[in-house]
Amino acid sequence: MMTSEQIRKSFLDFFAARDHKVTAGTSLIPEDPTTLFTSAGVQQFVPAFRGDVPAPAPRLATCQKCLRADDIDEVGDAWHETFFEMLGNFSIGDYFKKEAIEWAWEYSVKELDLPTERIWISVHPEDDEAYSTWRKIGVPEDKIVKLEDNWWPLSDTWVGSCGPDSELYLDIGEEFGCGRADCRPGCSCDRFNEYWNLVFPQFFQEAPGKRRPLENPGVDTGLGLERLAALLQGKNNIFETDIFQPIVEAIHKRAKELNPDYKIAHSTSNLTVIRIIADHSRAVAFSLAEGVLPSNEGRGYVVRKLLRRASYFGWKLCGALSAGDARQDGLQQFLTPVVKTVCATMESAYHELGTNLKFIQDNVAAEEERFEAAVLSGFPLLEKTVRECQGRLPGETLFKFYDTYGIPLDLTREIAAESGLEVDEEGFEAELHKQRARSRAAVGEKFAAQRSGVYQEFIGATKFVGYEKTQAEAKVLSIIQDGEKKQNLASGEAEIILDHTPFYAEAGGQVGDTGTLESADTSCEVLDTTLPIAGVIAHHVRVKKGSLKVGGAVQASANSQRRQAIARAHTATHLLHFALRETLGEHSLQSGSLVDADYLRFDFSHFERPSTEQLGRIASEVNRLILENRSVEAVLTDQQTARSMGAMALFGEKYGEEVRVLLIGDFSKELCGGTHLRSTGEVGSFVITSEGSIGAGLRRIEALTGLRAMEKMREDSRRLAAVAKLLRTPEEDIVRKIEDLLNELKQTQRKMASAQHKQARGLADDLLASMEKVGEIPVIASRVPPLNQDALRSLADSLIDRLGSGVVVLASEGEKRSSMVAKVSPDLVKKGFHAGKIIGEVAKAAGGGGGGRPDFAQAGIKDVSRLDEALAQVRILLTEQQ
Repeated sequence: MMTSEQIRKSFLDFFAARDHKVTAGTSLIPEDPTTLFTSAGVQQFVPAFRGDVPAPAPRLATCQKCLRADDIDEVGDAWHETFFEMLGNFSIGDYFKKEAIEWAWEYSVKELDLPTERIWISVHPEDDEAYSTWRKIGVPEDKIVKLEDNWWPLSDTWVGSCGPDSELYLDIGEEFGCGRADCRPGCSCDRFNEYWNLVFPQFFQEAPGKRRPLENPGVDTGLGLERLAALLQGKNNIFETDIFQPIVEAIHKRAKELNPDYKIAHSTSNLTVIRIIADHSRAVAFSLAEGVLPSNEGRGYVVRKLLRRASYFGWKLCGALSAGDARQDGLQQFLTPVVKTVCATMESAYHELGTNLKFIQDNVAAEEERFEAAVLSGFPLLEKTVRECQGRLPGETLFKFYDTYGIPLDLTREIAAESGLEVDEEGFEAELHKQRARSRAAVGEKFAAQRSGVYQEFIGATKFVGYEKTQAEAKVLSIIQDGEKKQNLASGEAEIILDHTPFYAEAGGQVGDTGTLESADTSCEVLDTTLPIAGVIAHHVRVKKGSLKVGGAVQASANSQRRQAIARAHTATHLLHFALRETLGEHSLQSGSLVDADYLRFDFSHFERPSTEQLGRIASEVNRLILENRSVEAVLTDQQTARSMGAMALFGEKYGEEVRVLLIGDFSKELCGGTHLRSTGEVGSFVITSEGSIGAGLRRIEALTGLRAMEKMREDSRRLAAVAKLLRTPEEDIVRKIEDLLNELKQTQRKMASAQHKQARGLADDLLASMEKVGEIPVIASRVPPLNQDALRSLADSLIDRLGSGVVVLASEGEKRSSMVAKVSPDLVKKGFHAGKIIGEVAKAAGGGGGGRPDFAQAGIKDVSRLDEALAQVRILLTEQQ
């Protein structure tokens, strides 16, 4: 029996032996604006199939991690999953159907040892070439089925490459079939399991029904690793394979830990729940490993939904959460230990899971805590809504609890059913569809520039020489203004494409270079340098003199002083990353950055505020490494070698086959394409200027380097000297002096507060004497001398205590503003009187505002001249309420 790891290796080895270049799978985060996640092996090669970029090789093979968010609600049966691995072999203008079919058959029969009598084939009715090829290699006529569905993509409105496909099925037994004598591939039963799809893009569809042959037809195949593992390991579903079994066992173990009475049950509902948790935990772990954090939009929304859905079903599995017990004392984390098992199971193939294990676990734990708080806070409102609803819960209401409080539809449905209510699931799906559309639109807008074809022909056209120098002779390849190509530029601003450039384009957090483009009669200021699409360097210029022409020669000069200042900040960023991991722990990984001239902003994962002492140690460590003047060296190599060197890859970054490893001394190895110094001593100095939270589990440090750091230290020194002069104390005694002053201030404030409370007690008798009745209610509504808020409240409390029953509204006079409090006795609160509503109306009469609880409220008054008018409103309001 082959393990999943052996299957993965055998597939890639098989095609490597047939002259295929085995390439690494790409990130789960695609550059394609129409998809949230990478969902097919061919996705990384689509630009090459289109001819937009050169193909890495004519023959390719990969194992690609994929995530299909649209399949979330299908998970729970034997075969569906959101995260999966797709094995694939590809031909870009090389071999075609004959070789693809022959190799698929050879791999299936000779490498996998699948019984030929159980293999079935489907082809498109008009694909005679595929049909005859299958017949020639020995597949019986009665084992080849012609299906109209064997066409990719199945869309009349599709514009782009398309063609027939041919699928391989394995007959897993009559017991899984429908019982019909003519059951065969294409039947809706589970007997014939499709395990490999061979797609042959050979046409270009220009409009519905209008196709032309492609000059270079290709091959795009996909073979699901999990499904193939199930077939080879004799399992009836993917969740019993070696891929999922450790995860399933971890789920049972966690359920038992949370509920000692938990027993493994094989009911359909239990199996569905376990499969959902197992699948979603994989999708969550891999997404987090790529830096996709739970959020309310785009990819983060999908991750949040997967994580919370898995947590909910975990709580449900172990009986920790049920509709009949809505007000839980608390819910323990379920998913965190499960994702640890996911990482342990998969890290041999995907090293990022092991490297980022703590980051993954910490983020899962934090999101589960947020989900717990949301569920428990949303439960009372949900129960109230159900009690007040009649007949049916509307779709908008279902979605509100799902979207705002994270309460899954299943749980809302269960609670509604207990009260005899139906739920409007169609309305819920409509709202969910709108949300998905908004998420896709947000991602699409982010990549709007990539949809422009104006840049496509210049992919890879510019040679970057900026690592070696800041000046270069160059030729103008294109002038692009307002999305259109121009032949010349005599005024205004435009984007310029050069054949060579020393200008670094904004990428990896580093800002783009600025500088000049000049010739004998032309001078242009380069305002910025960017990558409008991958592989294209655009220089944003403004003409100062003369004109630029396509084909003209220019001297391209990047601002060398600014470049050096940026390099100082970028090298310091790597030093800071090392210092953070050394001080706070290995989980403190970079999740974003901005590198500018002698300024850096660094985002990292950490779940609490670093102490002042820790921040001091971090800054000291960076400056120590600067003083040691460690060497900085860049090495070009392939991804596999870089990984074996121990080089760190950063979240959210995409890397090609060739990568640049930045080595600092013997302590820092990171993949980085930015510009750097030759040694750490050139950084000069490093100062942290701020640190704070930017989201759950994420912190941000801002710092200065070089000249700006030195100026910051000089300014701090000047401020310190000024403070010492004001305090009339030596600089070394400033802290002690301030502590003494603060202690004196606290003592003075305590004395003042004591005096005000004493004054308030003295006022109580006079105020009680001013009490009058409004109807049967004792009321005191009066001005009092200036009191702080505590004394004012204490006075109101004592008056209500002495009245027993009544309403008290007091306004403490100030020169420009007045503070006001209202107090209502418990018996009147029960009768419907509300301090918050009373004070809200009273304060409004004097241009103020406020509110509070039924028994106590407070407000601020802006127009002190109308204070008496406002207090008179108390009597009017109470009269109206009786």
